[in-house]
Amino acid sequence: MKTVILATAIRILIPLFIIFSVYTLFRGHNHPGGGFIGGLIGSIAFVFHTMTHGPQQTVNTFLKLNLYGYPRQPNQSRSLYLMRMMRVNVWRRRRMARHPEVKQRMLRIEPVYIIATGLFLATTSGVLGLLSGQPYMHAYWSDFYIPVLGKPGTPILFDLGVYLLVIGVVLKITFVMSEE
Repeated sequence: MKTVILATAIRILIPLFIIFSVYTLFRGHNHPGGGFIGGLIGSIAFVFHTMTHGPQQTVNTFLKLNLYGYPRQPNQSRSLYLMRMMRVNVWRRRRMARHPEVKQRMLRIEPVYIIATGLFLATTSGVLGLLSGQPYMHAYWSDFYIPVLGKPGTPILFDLGVYLLVIGVVLKITFVMSEE
């Protein structure tokens, strides 16, 4: 279903859904919310975009990264090559992308990789307690305070892992169902 009104509304609502989902993610330690609810709210944006524009356009908009780079010279060290790549991709991207020596590569982020990253973060957040002789998933908090986040600790890593896991699963289900 592609209507102008829905496409315009979705374009306005997607940043709001993402911002509110990140807010809910970080608010979830002291109040209701957290990784699961934040992931569901964030995935609403991708579901609506897929409903409006289709799965291929959603992948092209959100899940593809354009990387620019020079071909590696045989006598060039790895650190110099990585610094040169970073300069092209971050600092002078638009100007350097038109340079004839620079090659463009597309990197697609699959929902399965998002699921795997979330699962890895969620499971390894509890290993710190296990390594220090405490029970698995023992929480460690830092001594400093960040104004928006509060005191960061291992529960934030767990919630971030659940957040990525939920978004990846909903994206995978949405893409599979919309292609049929």
